[in-house]
Amino acid sequence: MLSSRTRLILATALLAPILLYWGADRAPTEAQAPQIAPGGADTDYYLRDATIRQFDARGLLHQELRSPQLEHYPEPGELRAQAPDITLFSNEDRGEVLISAQQGLMQDSDEQVRLNGAVKVLSQSAGKPLRLETQTLSLLPSQQFIETDTAVTLFSQGGETRANGMKAYLNTRQVELLSDVEGRYETK
Repeated sequence: MLSSRTRLILATALLAPILLYWGADRAPTEAQAPQIAPGGADTDYYLRDATIRQFDARGLLHQELRSPQLEHYPEPGELRAQAPDITLFSNEDRGEVLISAQQGLMQDSDEQVRLNGAVKVLSQSAGKPLRLETQTLSLLPSQQFIETDTAVTLFSQGGETRANGMKAYLNTRQVELLSDVEGRYETK
């Protein structure tokens, strides 16, 4: 039989390569997983340079979201976007609506999108572009409805209109200005 000292040396000689291989499973040059930003401990995932497309029941593109960074928070059930660009597509030849902002907050249910900071909306319809700017905006994508209770400026061909608060149905291009409405138009 082997002495206990010999068994110990033999066991060490057999286990050393296995333990060294197991401990060195990552090369020093291998990139580590990106760190989540401070305060992001509650996120379950995040995306960089993201593009999310949603299609309708007929398989036609309904809306698209682009953002340099998206973070999902499971507890409140929301997706936070930095500098989101949203495109709403109308499959009834009414053109598309482009919406951009500094920040966006979307519910998982996709019922509402809240946009903050330099919000711009551009509706490109057959020869009648409409542009509006505000600081905050709520979007109901399924209804193609937007609203704000802050100051808003609408720019159209030949003029601009300012108001406090607005409701707009994007699919019919109906806009309701809520208060303090002022308009300035240039005549030919």
